[in-house]
Amino acid sequence: MSSISWFMRCLNEEIARKANREDECKGAFWEGRFKSQALLDEQALLACMMYVDLNPIRAGIADSLQSSDFTSIQERINSLDPQDDTFPSLNTLAQSTNKRPQTTPPSLAKFDGATHLSQQSGIPFHFADYLELIDWTGRAIRLDKKGYIDNQRPKLLNELGIAPDAWLTSAKEFRRQYSGISGRWDSMCEFKKQHNSGKWCKGKASSQALHP
Repeated sequence: MSSISWFMRCLNEEIARKANREDECKGAFWEGRFKSQALLDEQALLACMMYVDLNPIRAGIADSLQSSDFTSIQERINSLDPQDDTFPSLNTLAQSTNKRPQTTPPSLAKFDGATHLSQQSGIPFHFADYLELIDWTGRAIRLDKKGYIDNQRPKLLNELGIAPDAWLTSAKEFRRQYSGISGRWDSMCEFKKQHNSGKWCKGKASSQALHP
């Protein structure tokens, strides 16, 4: 073997061709397959987590969080009581979560709602509050209950000052609202500038809706 770089080029080309045939697409192997999103603050993190966890419900292939296969929220709910397949309503579950032992699946980051940022070592919310919010959001965006909004506003929306309509729009359209960066608008512009990726940012209206 005279050139390892040439060998890797040929190997990569062969893998790319096979992958493109399987996926019925063209172009570089990584192009369009994997995209990262910089999440600059708590609102962005929460909105992205919610969007991903609600994918099956939004697509109409699941009608509850418990039946949303291959999602972190399903794994977290199951870890609360792995011996029992029958769960109480998520409302009841959210209220009782703080009293139950927290056994975060090893593959997932733990929820840590510590008051002071310096003390936080995980996702900066209480799991009970996240569970309440995702239950409320999931019921509001279900295709068979279009337009349904519970009058009781979840605790996290109150704490972050996010309007219900703005939140539900984010839960349904987060992926299309931004392009690589999500957070407070001025932080997004600064991030873009620091990383030399142009001056234009997508998502000003969406950012301002989540950061009133």
